[in-house]
Amino acid sequence: MTAAPPPADESAPAATADPPVAGGAPAVVAVVVTRDPGPWFEEVLRSLAAQTYQSLSVLVVDAGSEEDPAPRVAAVLPRARVARQEGATGYGAAANRVLEAVEGAAFYLLCHDDVALAPDAVRHLVEEAFRTNGGVLGPKLLDWHDPRRIRSVGGAIDKVGAPAPAAEPGELDQEQHDAVRDVFYVAGGATLVRADLFRTLGGFDPGMTLHGDDVDLCWRAHIAGARVVVVPAAQARHLEALAERHPDDDRRRLQQRHRVRSLLTNYGPVHLLRVVPQALVLTLLEAVFAVVGGRFRHGAEVVAAWTWNLGHLGGLRRRRKANKAIRSVRDREVRELQVRGSARLTAFLRGQVGPADDRLGALAETGRDLSSALRTPLTRVAVAAAGFTLLLMFLGSRNLLFQPLPSVGELNAFPDSALELLRTHLSGWRTTAGGGTAPSPTGDGVFGLLGLASLGSMGLARKIAILGLLPAGPLGIWRLSRPIGSIRAAAAAVVVYTAVPLPYNALADGSWAALAAYAVVPWIVLGLARSMRLAPWGRLDLDDADTAHSVPPVSGLARVLGLGLAIALGAIVTPAIVPLAALVAVGLALGSLVAGRLAGVVRMLGTAVGGIAVALVLHLPWTFSLLADGGSWAAVVGADEQASRSLGQLLRFQTGPYGDTPFAWAFLVAAALPLVIGRGWRLAWAVRAWFTALAGWAVLVAVDEGWVTIPLPASEVLLAPAAVGLALSAGLGMAAFEVDLRHFRFGWRQLASVVAAAAVIVGGLGLVSGSFDGRWKVPRGDLNRALAPVLTADGDPEAEVLWLGDPDLLPLGAHDYRDDVALATSEGLPDVRSRWAGPRFASTDRLDQALDLAVDRRTARLGRILGPQGVRYVVVPTSEVPEAFGGSDRPPPPWLVDALEAQLDLEQVDTDRSLLVYRNTAWRGEVTAVPSGTELPDAPSGAAATDPEGWEDVAGEPEVGRVPFTAPGDTDVVAAVPADDGWSMTVEGGEVEADEAYGWALRAPDVAAGPGEVSYATGWGLRALVLLQPVLWVLVLLARNRAMARARGHDRDVAPVPEPATPEVDPVESAAAAVAGLAERTAAARRDGTDDTEEPARRRGGRRRRRKGSP
Repeated sequence: MTAAPPPADESAPAATADPPVAGGAPAVVAVVVTRDPGPWFEEVLRSLAAQTYQSLSVLVVDAGSEEDPAPRVAAVLPRARVARQEGATGYGAAANRVLEAVEGAAFYLLCHDDVALAPDAVRHLVEEAFRTNGGVLGPKLLDWHDPRRIRSVGGAIDKVGAPAPAAEPGELDQEQHDAVRDVFYVAGGATLVRADLFRTLGGFDPGMTLHGDDVDLCWRAHIAGARVVVVPAAQARHLEALAERHPDDDRRRLQQRHRVRSLLTNYGPVHLLRVVPQALVLTLLEAVFAVVGGRFRHGAEVVAAWTWNLGHLGGLRRRRKANKAIRSVRDREVRELQVRGSARLTAFLRGQVGPADDRLGALAETGRDLSSALRTPLTRVAVAAAGFTLLLMFLGSRNLLFQPLPSVGELNAFPDSALELLRTHLSGWRTTAGGGTAPSPTGDGVFGLLGLASLGSMGLARKIAILGLLPAGPLGIWRLSRPIGSIRAAAAAVVVYTAVPLPYNALADGSWAALAAYAVVPWIVLGLARSMRLAPWGRLDLDDADTAHSVPPVSGLARVLGLGLAIALGAIVTPAIVPLAALVAVGLALGSLVAGRLAGVVRMLGTAVGGIAVALVLHLPWTFSLLADGGSWAAVVGADEQASRSLGQLLRFQTGPYGDTPFAWAFLVAAALPLVIGRGWRLAWAVRAWFTALAGWAVLVAVDEGWVTIPLPASEVLLAPAAVGLALSAGLGMAAFEVDLRHFRFGWRQLASVVAAAAVIVGGLGLVSGSFDGRWKVPRGDLNRALAPVLTADGDPEAEVLWLGDPDLLPLGAHDYRDDVALATSEGLPDVRSRWAGPRFASTDRLDQALDLAVDRRTARLGRILGPQGVRYVVVPTSEVPEAFGGSDRPPPPWLVDALEAQLDLEQVDTDRSLLVYRNTAWRGEVTAVPSGTELPDAPSGAAATDPEGWEDVAGEPEVGRVPFTAPGDTDVVAAVPADDGWSMTVEGGEVEADEAYGWALRAPDVAAGPGEVSYATGWGLRALVLLQPVLWVLVLLARNRAMARARGHDRDVAPVPEPATPEVDPVESAAAAVAGLAERTAAARRDGTDDTEEPARRRGGRRRRRKGSP
């Protein structure tokens, strides 16, 4: 290595660098960029002096220090060179000086001035560079003060350039990240770069002063075809002292700018067109949340990052031109090293976006009405109670939010790809219940789109789809109770609805349907209440002066469409929401009848019918499979409710681990208050709310008594109307306390009001103990974890699985078989596509018949009968979760186990005790090569007499509606799909003639050798309906908004001139003051030795006489 002549702005070197050792190890030049280094600098230099790698030279580049660091360098490294340049420059521009100052080196070690290397770090990096042919290599960076903590071991980025570190900063180093591996980037504290690569790349981007230059360099190295490798055996301590020399605001601003700059310069034109719109959407969302959270500077910086880059288009064009010259790898290959989804959003949700990234704070106040109302002490108490219960909801869900969410019960996993869900939605072939032709559930398409909106992060999409239902319920009850006219009433309703045990038992039991009902039923009740046009949700029945508040006008069409949208949203998760909406409407109608106020009932029932019709249309074509031939009531409501619960358990919502405390009774007390003190529309709506609650309770009691024998959804689903009724009644009780209580003389009603208010608080406190574990007692494992090793060990993770057992234990939608046993099928581990059972197919009947033969002891070869249908495993759950995660043993019926164990071709597999797994030894694959001319039976049961010995599995990895295979030639090919117009077989691109085997399966005789596939052709009519479905949703939403706008415009045209406002007197504060004054007078009377009890007694007696008609 020879040193080039120093530039004019360099000072004399501290010492002359030695030439490289001729014929020895490759020359490495350590480039230390420094600016105003602190007292740690000598330790950094000593770590370089202590390196065991001999062919190492040191170049210190001073990037504008106020004091010349040359004497400090010379004191530790006499042979090092110091290059000074006047004026502050960024790290990248300073490090690029090595391209001018050094010639002949093999590697450059680019270092910050606060990184202390272990003595063998350089040796490990160079050795690994030759071993792996790495172009950019980085060590494991540890905390400067506590080397047991990891600072960085490299990482990936998402598609918009946000880093996703492989290890959390501060994570305890237990050698869990000690494998040498390819990464997208290595942290810039210490980076070994091949010298020729660094020169080809042009060094660091000089347009980046600080932050993001390490990611950008590694990104361009990938573009040039180089490997980026982290070498954990090489270790270094990183002080990260940059924060002491640069304000946080500068750091955040530069991070945003350089992230966008890398995105705009490093992608090719095709990928840039795809990624930039997504990045703009994320920028807009981040800016909106920042502004809402009161962080206006942060929001401005997020947007300014784009405007700054647009102001430097010349520099961007030059960088893109330079990158084009070095590009040897396509963006598609580079994207494989990036993570799915949004790394920044994931880090924010996990709490990893630290103060340096300006994590968003609490949301600002949400309205002037709330702000003004909070000036009164009692309102502050009510709102604080509501906020406290919502906080408990969040704290109790923290581990579900920030840790993997198990697939318990109905909380099915999502596929790895959003496109896979969308392809399933577009296909007319369903794999449930043995497989058959039917429209896909709407949920497949919705959750696929949600996955795309989550930037491909299906885990995030799943948490939004499940855990997002928790806050939707309290939000709906707030909207339902706000027209009552009191912040305190709305807060009381929110406390009750948030603290009721219903959603937490649903989570613990894995009932996604119940969570959907909890989220949607408040909105359904709101839509029905508005349709009645009665106070406080309408302008009729406003005969009390204190209720003359403004009610927004809504047309009848808007009400129907809005209700239909609410029902349709809930039906995405479970179609049981549709009959549940009808049940709510019946409860409101009966309540109106008992209250003696039938006005608006017919209109409400008509709106309910119209809303249900709209929901059914929005779910076309799935509606056809639920209502047409093959559909069933069981497919609508899901698994039949079998649990028997006492009336007390139902009243306390005790369907799971929560609700068994005395606190659970408190909400009944609070909800009863308006029945005893309410007047006018408050009393009428309290009666309606109670009958809404009674509707759900009555159905469950009828089932328990045997009066209702049809299948019903889970108890939690039917209890959702009860929870809404109690919450609404509690809010009405607060409104009655404010308005109606003053019409009664002081007595037991005042005491009842105090008890009811205390009941709301006490009921909310009952949520505290349940929030301790942070996961609402959701098990930490699932049946998929127990079954996955079996499928993986056999090398067929997508094998057909026949599930048998208690429908409450099956982790997928099932159909009844006999007694308390149901059956279902899945391709591999069940996911959200198996969530809905769908209609019964011909294949379902074949499975029934095959099982009948085994159960009735008419065959011992069940495996041979199931093999042609593709069934490789038979699984019988004995617990809802594995034993290690607290699963309770619920053994299957003995007749089922005896029948399966009697089969000669079903081999039991040793696995977790929560599952009985049988491997079908007669299985020969989804597509099987059979010797030509083999006689196969004409009936499915005839397969029991057919020996499959010598048959060959020729299927490849199956896809949605397609199974590739390789035909060996001169054989018959039999596929485990029906021989109908939808399925066809092609070989070498040409369709082959096929007939039937076993009376149903697709069989092609004498197939020539070559690649082929069995594929399903979805009809154009069905595909058109599927593509039309999102259009229908948009049209309904637009029509609703237009109808509401027209109604508001008409209301403005006919609105009367308002009268001058009068000063508002808070009745609750007045009542509180009156009670306080009475207490003071009573205390004073007792101090004076007087007793005023006779006068109140006379007044009470006089009041009783007046009630009897006495003057």
